[in-house]
Amino acid sequence: MKKLLSLLIFITTLIAACTQKTPHVQVRHNVLDSIPTEKPILDKKYSLNEEVFTKEIEVIYEKERVWYSKLPEGVSANVNGKNISFVSKTGGVSFNLSGHCDNGSFALHSDSTMMITLDGLALASRSDAAMRISSNQVTYLKSKKKTINFLVDAPCQPSADTVKTAAVLQVTGDIVMCGGGKLALSGKRRSAINCSGRIIIDNGTISVEDAVRDAICADGGVAVTGGNLRVNATKDAIKSKRGNVLFLGGITQLTATGQKGDGVQASNIYIYDGYVTINTKGNASRGFNAKRSVYVIDGTLSVVTEGSYTFSPKKADYSSSACIKCNNSIYMKGGYLNLENRATAGKGINCNGKMQMDGGLLLVRNTGNDIVHPTLQDAHASAKGIKCDSIISINGGKIEVLVFGEGERCEGIESKERIIIGGDAEVYVYATDDAINCGNNFIVNSGKVYAYSAMNDAIDSNGKITINGGMVVANGSDSPEQGIDCDFDANFCITGGEVISIGGMMGRAPNMPRNRATTARSAVMSGMELKRDKYINLCDEKGKAIISYRLPRNINRGGVIISSPALSDGKSYKFAISDTIEGGDHCGNGVYRDGNISEEKIFNITPTSIVTRVDREGNIEHLEMDTTEFNPGMMPPPPPHGQGAPGMMPPPHGQGVPGMMPPPHGQGAPGMMPPHTDIKDLPDSIRKKFFSPDGKPLFPPPFLKKKGADEGYDINHLPGGGW
Repeated sequence: MKKLLSLLIFITTLIAACTQKTPHVQVRHNVLDSIPTEKPILDKKYSLNEEVFTKEIEVIYEKERVWYSKLPEGVSANVNGKNISFVSKTGGVSFNLSGHCDNGSFALHSDSTMMITLDGLALASRSDAAMRISSNQVTYLKSKKKTINFLVDAPCQPSADTVKTAAVLQVTGDIVMCGGGKLALSGKRRSAINCSGRIIIDNGTISVEDAVRDAICADGGVAVTGGNLRVNATKDAIKSKRGNVLFLGGITQLTATGQKGDGVQASNIYIYDGYVTINTKGNASRGFNAKRSVYVIDGTLSVVTEGSYTFSPKKADYSSSACIKCNNSIYMKGGYLNLENRATAGKGINCNGKMQMDGGLLLVRNTGNDIVHPTLQDAHASAKGIKCDSIISINGGKIEVLVFGEGERCEGIESKERIIIGGDAEVYVYATDDAINCGNNFIVNSGKVYAYSAMNDAIDSNGKITINGGMVVANGSDSPEQGIDCDFDANFCITGGEVISIGGMMGRAPNMPRNRATTARSAVMSGMELKRDKYINLCDEKGKAIISYRLPRNINRGGVIISSPALSDGKSYKFAISDTIEGGDHCGNGVYRDGNISEEKIFNITPTSIVTRVDREGNIEHLEMDTTEFNPGMMPPPPPHGQGAPGMMPPPHGQGVPGMMPPPHGQGAPGMMPPHTDIKDLPDSIRKKFFSPDGKPLFPPPFLKKKGADEGYDINHLPGGGW
């Protein structure tokens, strides 16, 4: 009994200590089933030990013939012109190849481990593989230090389209490519290297000058452990449909120019170390294309995708490019990812499953526009920075996502489910459309989030928004777009942290944190004229700024929400708009603390409720919590007679839909026929822009001029300036 009591006391003390040291907002959210941690060590059989190769055979190609030195017992040779093939039934044999040949080949079949040294070899074949190796053991292909070697094949019959294994270097089994020299390959029939097993690139310089289709193909996978690999391919640069591709070191440069060509295509792709650069130029091409998952533990990856899109009339659907495409999940623990997509409707990251980031630096830049089919309304493709069909969990590291394309769906970060941000994560998002969009729940537990939309909501959730800690700055465009939008006040909850939301309004107030679980106080301003480079300030009763924000643009009838732990019940505060701020600490992205301001317009407030709202006339309203909650896609219940939806102006009697302001007389929404109005009565500016001459609305509607187009922001000049 005493032991049990002591154990309970110990557990209780341990839980209390952990609770004090690690608040709940710092909890890391693992959403993946398995996460690799340590850099793998390759099997010893892939490490070259030259001392075991005691039986050397010299092979020299000359202008008219090929000759070889005396053969050890167990090795036989067959010569046909300048084509030579060996069969080895003994171990410890090495081949040294040198000389030049414009139409010959080398073939080797062995049941033992072999070493082939290229010592200034230039070998071309006009009818078959220049080099063919077959072994059920590992073969070492070594480029001798300070030598340059060439392997080339030429187009021949049967067609390369029907011989999928055609390559200038054809290998059955595993091969390790090593040495301090250089090897250049040119695959004129189909591929440069085709291997039924694994390819290990360990050292030296390997250059694939060209390949009419996939450059390096390995059924068992590819591992780059060192050296310098440079590949130019018409289709995929590195391909392993059933195996994995690992980058464990070295420098890798990949170029794919063909339609739907990939830099790397594999089951899983891992980066543990090294430097990888990829450039894809074909339509609907991808830098990484993982049939399952992508894992970035360390190292550097830089991807630039260009080209355009493809359209399938049969599927009535578009295919577009992506820097990283994976069907399962993507995980990042460290390292540096620099992703740039310049293609129409392209993605920086396109993930069909979950995404988790625990550290590292991720930069995504997207400059392509949306594409919408001219006649098929459901056929379209969007340009996005990061798109995930499932959960996004960001527990650490820094993310910068910039999306500059024009279109209604050019979003920064999108999840069809949840987005969870915590730990010491720092997230900066700029987008034409929603900066951050999720289909279910957006949660911030800690860290820093800056979201800026040029023409829509900064943060938009079709479900709930919950902020438990950290700093969140959301800057939406003009009305009806908002800084933070979750449709209903009852789905917006703040329990801690600092929140600054700037944008337009759907009605007479912005979306406010009135969920029944809300415990952190918020001050709200509505209907304000906000001017670029002025400051929004929450001050104490003496006028000392608690938190300030420099406005990056003009907003008419703006809505402002500031939530801070400094807000207390019953104390007096000032809500001020100022021209300048002096002193104070700049926290990044235009956020300041403890500065001195020059007051231009000021409102005095004394919070006695969780949400205190003041309008432009100085009228103050203390709002209670909304106890109703709405699920994603759920229609709200009808409002009481004469009232609109939460935060909305009620419609005049007999007009409009409940909760919606009726349109001005004679005007409707862009692309829609106004009620009770003939198209002839519309102003020319609206009629000619949104309707065809026969009176039908145009589809797709012409792209509206970007709100705040005079902001002047571009990829080198961003609002806020970064954390």
